[in-house]
Amino acid sequence: MKNIKLAVKGLCKNFDGNRVLNDIDFQIESGEFVAVMGQSGCGKSTLLYSISGMDRASEGKIFFDNRELSELSDKEVQKLRLERMGFVFQKANFIKNLSIADNIVFPAFQLGKKTRKEIVNEAESLMKKMGIISVADHDIRKVSGGQLQRAAICRAMINDPDILFGDEPTGALNSSSTKEVMDILHQINSDGTTIMIVTHDAKVASRADRVIYLEDGKIKDTFSQDKSSENNLTMREKNLKEWLAKMGF
Repeated sequence: MKNIKLAVKGLCKNFDGNRVLNDIDFQIESGEFVAVMGQSGCGKSTLLYSISGMDRASEGKIFFDNRELSELSDKEVQKLRLERMGFVFQKANFIKNLSIADNIVFPAFQLGKKTRKEIVNEAESLMKKMGIISVADHDIRKVSGGQLQRAAICRAMINDPDILFGDEPTGALNSSSTKEVMDILHQINSDGTTIMIVTHDAKVASRADRVIYLEDGKIKDTFSQDKSSENNLTMREKNLKEWLAKMGF
């Protein structure tokens, strides 16, 4: 039996009387890497915010490890997000008067499940893996965009989440930094963390196991990559672009 990490059934979201998401159904298996694509304004970010509990759905059900989010209080959802989910956005949204390292450890201190020493050790381990230990004490305004986004991934992973959500995580990066960040996300996924990202970049989405295409708030189609092509990124990108062309992207 498949281990389903996230299940969405009949999800709808309304804003000011307008239906932004309409009858969305899909599942994400534990350990899967899923990308969401579509034209601007199709509802990609709204979908991510709704299923991660950042925003409440208007209709439908969202199950995270068989827990239905609408049945949880706001406080319970906040705790679930802090403890079991990680988030990486296009802009890191760090606290300006804290160093890189202090920003990374902040969610772990909020959760309060580990000692200070354990948290600091975990942060240092993550920063070493991400190649940013040398800027741990730097001001967030004194590092490159690529370093800042790797720090954002460290912050997202500090509580060892089950699933990592990304909203255009490479949208503000150059091609070199984009590759670095996607290599890191691929490794995180290979280590067992489920990942779901929103992106407009076919090169980024080609790293995913599956791509969900949205159009006017509905799922138009999905595309799954052959696992045997995992090491051939050029072929994966070519295959995805051909499919996206059929979608009208």
